[in-house]
Amino acid sequence: MKKLIINCDDFGWDAPATQAILELGAAGQVSSTTVMANFAGDADLRTLARLASPAFSVGLHLTLNAGQPLSAASAVPSLVNSEGQFYTSSQLWQRFLRGQVRREEMKAELAAQLHRLAGAGLTPTHADSHQHLHQYPLLGPALLGILRELGVRRVRRLTAAGRFDGRGLVLQAFAASSRLALRGFATPGALVSTFSTEPASAAGFRRGVATAFRGASVVEFMSHPGVSERAGSPLMRVPEYAFWRSGEASEILRELGGQLVSYAAV
Repeated sequence: MKKLIINCDDFGWDAPATQAILELGAAGQVSSTTVMANFAGDADLRTLARLASPAFSVGLHLTLNAGQPLSAASAVPSLVNSEGQFYTSSQLWQRFLRGQVRREEMKAELAAQLHRLAGAGLTPTHADSHQHLHQYPLLGPALLGILRELGVRRVRRLTAAGRFDGRGLVLQAFAASSRLALRGFATPGALVSTFSTEPASAAGFRRGVATAFRGASVVEFMSHPGVSERAGSPLMRVPEYAFWRSGEASEILRELGGQLVSYAAV
């Protein structure tokens, strides 16, 4: 039987995302989440720890490109701007390519993010990254090497399955650049990102999962639900939240011959 992980990114990013993920996870309508440890509040992490189980996995949403580090800015100066905030994804990548980012500082910050989860009673089952940093050319392999050193054994495999738009082709190129660095990690065979480019719907879910199941036995569906939208974000969070709440996904998954699993099944 085919297996599907529905992973909600961005736990802790803001209250609307966190609320949606906690509700959907408690109802069994999604099976996994990844935490932005430098944003998540202590109370939300404690609530999430009570929800974590073999059926609902919790991982790290590696973040070096939004907000401020958990480490002191003085301890990771190559990662932050003059205001002590992380650089944007493109800025971080360009700085890395120019040799302006220190590997030991990235490792220190990722260790701090993992430690934040551990301090809340969470043992991360897997990791992915904000805006797919862990599969950027050259930067991605460096981050994957650090995750391996820190004991992470399961990660998201970016494939942009079924996406043939301009961004999808770029993501596929990024995925190819980090293929060798993924060796030794357990990963789903495909990633479905349908809801990143169109409002959530039964038709979109069915199309994305059916396409991915043709080439992989374990598939991850990336989701970004929220009880309200986030200003300035292209994500359509409320339609995703409403779709998962409807329960339609479970029925479609059964029709496709699949079962919902957590990252523990990878």
